Formats: sequence, structure tokens, C-alpha cells
Amino acid sequence: MRVATFAICLLATLPAAAEPVQAAGDYRTCPAEISEEGRGLVAKSCGTLAVPDFSGVEFQSAGEMEDARSLRDGFLLGVKVYGRCVSDFITAQQQPGTSADSPAADQAACAHSWAENKATDVIRGFGQACIAYANRSVMDIRLPVYDGPCYPETDETGG
Repeated sequence: MRVATFAICLLATLPAAAEPVQAAGDYRTCPAEISEEGRGLVAKSCGTLAVPDFSGVEFQSAGEMEDARSLRDGFLLGVKVYGRCVSDFITAQQQPGTSADSPAADQAACAHSWAENKATDVIRGFGQACIAYANRSVMDIRLPVYDGPCYPETDETGG
């Protein structure tokens, strides 16, 4: 009985002792300055990524939206290639004869994390603009009704 009472008292104090949880929107795996250093570090080997910005975009036609979809898909492919290159860069940093104290591998990993975050932003921005166009196409007789996908399809979702 004493053990149960002790456990209850201990559990009751946990929320008060726990650190506050950051909001999901503010969560980042790497500080921005480390990501920036990593991007500079791998740029010679892996190049740089030009990030399309779909925030606030309002498609005026299905053709304009398809052009933007091609831009999005090209960027996502670029992120995959970039990720492979960064992985190779990190592997090279872990070879015999390289300094174990070097922050290069961590910085490169942060560059990859940055690229994945940008891919998420691009997918979200295009998806929101696509849904807005699809909604408008139902209400505006001048536009052909759009009922296609607004987000990339993966093997799990049928694409």
C-alpha cells in the first residue's frame, strides 16, 4: 500500500516538474545558424537548392497550376538528390584519418534537415494553392472543374 501511495505522489508531481513542451510549429531539429553553416559546407559538393515559394499564390488556370506542380516535383527530386549527396558527404567525414572533433558531419546533417523542412513548406504551399484553385473551379464557370490530387502521391497512397 505504501508503494502505491508513493507512486501516486510521485506521478502527481511529474507535470509540475516537467519542462514545458514547445509548440509543434516552433520545433526545429537544428538551429538556423548551424543549418546555414552546413549548407555552405556542402554547397561545393552538393550544390544549392532554389526553393520555390507558393505562399499566397493564386492559380489562374489549370495550365499555370500544372507548371507550378512541375516546379514543385522538380524541387522534391532535387531534395532527394541533395539528401543522398549530403549522406555521402557525412560518410566521407567519418573515414579513418578525419578529425572526430570536426562539426562538419553535424552541420551537413542540419543542411539536410533544412532541405527536408523546405520540401515540407513547398508541398504545403502548393497544396493550399491547389485546393484554393479546385474550390474556385467549382464556383467559377470559366474554369474547368479540377478534382485531381493537390499533394504528391507516394507508393502508400497509390502513386
